[in-house]
Amino acid sequence: VIKNLTTDLLQSTIEVPDFSKDAVQCFLEASYSGKIKKISNSNFRDVNKMGHVFDVSWIVDECYRYFQSLIEAVKINNYKSQLWVFEEAMFMFIKLKKKNFVDLVIKKFTSLASCSKNFLTNFLYIDLSYQ
Repeated sequence: VIKNLTTDLLQSTIEVPDFSKDAVQCFLEASYSGKIKKISNSNFRDVNKMGHVFDVSWIVDECYRYFQSLIEAVKINNYKSQLWVFEEAMFMFIKLKKKNFVDLVIKKFTSLASCSKNFLTNFLYIDLSYQ
């Protein structure tokens, strides 16, 4: 996609207003170096989305591996990290039609005896009570 925009269509700049500055910088640095070095929870969604939008499969794969590492680190009593991975997985499913992130979350939550119960209890009580 990027090659087509720059080489075939002769565009010297590409506007990316839908993405954060931090994510664009991470994506560009990764494109030049071949490694994603500055990915974080704060820019993950946009970097991953750019990988899909611009069809850069190795960045998509790296983002998936990053997400897997976050899933592996989820603890039973850490609702904040549980909620973050759940929301990111649902974003991928709803916006990009990628179910594999949701599958990872379900597998992790069900592998921890009380994680699913803890997450659902907090989610239903805390997050839905504010709506």
